Amino acid sequence: MMACGSVRQSVWRRMSGFHFHLPLSSASLLSVHHTSYSFPKLHNLTHLAATPSPLLKASARNDGLTDDGVTLGTVKLPSNTDLQRFDSLLFQWANSLCQGANLPLPVPLKVDKIAGGARLGFITIENGKTEVLVYIDCLVSPSNQNSAPMFRAIRNGPLKDKVPPGEPRIMRSLLQALQKSIEIAKL
Repeated sequence: MMACGSVRQSVWRRMSGFHFHLPLSSASLLSVHHTSYSFPKLHNLTHLAATPSPLLKASARNDGLTDDGVTLGTVKLPSNTDLQRFDSLLFQWANSLCQGANLPLPVPLKVDKIAGGARLGFITIENGKTEVLVYIDCLVSPSNQNSAPMFRAIRNGPLKDKVPPGEPRIMRSLLQALQKSIEIAKL
């Protein structure tokens, strides 16, 4: 085993065309093991980016509630996806963001289970009142005769046109969570 003096080591992992740089401590005496992750390339990744595009109308579900929103990402899911399990994995990912240990955020989040997915609310406190002025709905739509199952991330709320603090970090984490969840939720 070789001690690392002033040389900084790093490990590169390749996952579905994305590169993740994981710096290691320069004083680390542990051996580095490379774990190979096998994720299918997401050729059906329609759009998932930090730069949002306006969405004309976004429907939370078929309950008649429509709201203008900003689309943050859309993924066409494989037809062999267990949507109930995928929805559960998505909610688990959202709850893990609230713990903050893995992904520290500049503002607290409130996570709610909604029909077809999860809602990430960015909490603000003003005059002793807690408010959610902007939120991200992560929605899963089942397939129908005309389309495959879809995942959509939509920013909504009174301040939907402003990027909330920490959103780019959340979207990067969401992309990784989607890749893992698609693999796990296969039938």
